[in-house]
Amino acid sequence: MVGNISLLIISFIFICIITIYLHKKWPDLDIIDLYLVFILLHYGFVPFIRGLYFGKDIIFDFRYIKTLEIALVFWHISVILLIFRGISLFFPPKLSNCLKVRHLIQNCGCANKYILIIVYVCLVLFPIISYFVYGVKPYIMPEDFEKMGKGLPYWFTSIRTIYNYIAFWVFLGLLGNTVKSKKWPQFLWSTLTVILILAVSICGRRFLVNMTVVWLIFWLVYNKENIFRLRYVTISLLLVGVFFLSSNIYQTYREGFLFKAGHINARTLENPFLAALNYHSTINNLNIRAGTWEFNFLVFNQQINKSGMTTNGQLTWETFKSSIPRVFWPKKQFTLIDDYLSSFFMVKKDDVNIAKNIFAIAQLDYGYYSIVIVPSILLLIIVIYGIIVGKMDGYPTFMVIFAGNIIWYLINIEDSSNEMFFMLRNMIIIFLLYNLYILAYKRYCLLYNYKIDKLSK
Repeated sequence: MVGNISLLIISFIFICIITIYLHKKWPDLDIIDLYLVFILLHYGFVPFIRGLYFGKDIIFDFRYIKTLEIALVFWHISVILLIFRGISLFFPPKLSNCLKVRHLIQNCGCANKYILIIVYVCLVLFPIISYFVYGVKPYIMPEDFEKMGKGLPYWFTSIRTIYNYIAFWVFLGLLGNTVKSKKWPQFLWSTLTVILILAVSICGRRFLVNMTVVWLIFWLVYNKENIFRLRYVTISLLLVGVFFLSSNIYQTYREGFLFKAGHINARTLENPFLAALNYHSTINNLNIRAGTWEFNFLVFNQQINKSGMTTNGQLTWETFKSSIPRVFWPKKQFTLIDDYLSSFFMVKKDDVNIAKNIFAIAQLDYGYYSIVIVPSILLLIIVIYGIIVGKMDGYPTFMVIFAGNIIWYLINIEDSSNEMFFMLRNMIIIFLLYNLYILAYKRYCLLYNYKIDKLSK
């Protein structure tokens, strides 16, 4: 009981602090503020909802947890965010402008529409090809994919690892055109965007939630609407209702469809209307589901009871190895994070089956040095984003691809530790392709001008 009350009070204070800050900043938001919105969801609203449930989820029973252990989680992340946001206030004006959400929207709407539509069609077709050609559903449990993964083509498994990144930058391109257009063109772009969200959301509710929140923020920021008006609070509540119905369908089908290997017998699937009304499926999942913040709690709980417990950077090293393609390191061997943690904590694998985030992983790897390490990493990512986006201003398609890669990492709080090196790898590849394009274009211009001069003579 004490633990739940402490969780409710502390998470409510955290919600109030972030909300007041966003209210003061609205609508002049930047990418850091967008990041804070998702921090608010994962470390504000989710813990608060968890505090309302006086029972045991899949791992913890917070009724008997000490207040100090809960407070440490929120103190740790609050200090990191304060350092991160505080230092960013001293960025040069040009860099700060490149971080603005409105600057991103303007460029998203200018991306090459032919490339956008071609990649869009491929994204929608990929899950169909995946299932009917290779028998692999969009979402498949890791153990099932491990069994069949060795017999699949390298290009196919590679695309699966970057599918969400590609889907997100296409989403940004569609959204930029949706926000900037009017009447029928806006309806057309909106329809394409909704179809993409539904197609990719088969992989899980995370994409649906992330894209809905980003869409709402982009539209409001671009139109300079006040999100704190009663009308938009009502719309937000309606969106929560839509998400709840969608979650009911997803949870109902996940056991009979999404989590099973092999082909589907359509006759065994429940009626979608009945599935949408099956609210017990979502409530039961929320009751047992461990939130992202609970991994932070697990780390602090272990470190308080066993002083000085750290992995000395081993988790970072394993993640780094896993991000290097086998093309460059054919004999690489790495340990999955859950396997390493279950061995390190000497618990069952299910007891560490929680979304891993950069805050908790850094704390476990380096102890309280994480208070300096994490904001340094985030600042480096943001500075790189601002500089490269500014450099790509005249090349909106590359800018959207590059920005989408980094923003997807930032808002994807649940995997912010595992995905960091994958994001950096993608960033390097995109930047190399951009420079190759610039080099080829300059070469083409030189040859073209040479031919013109030659003909004129």
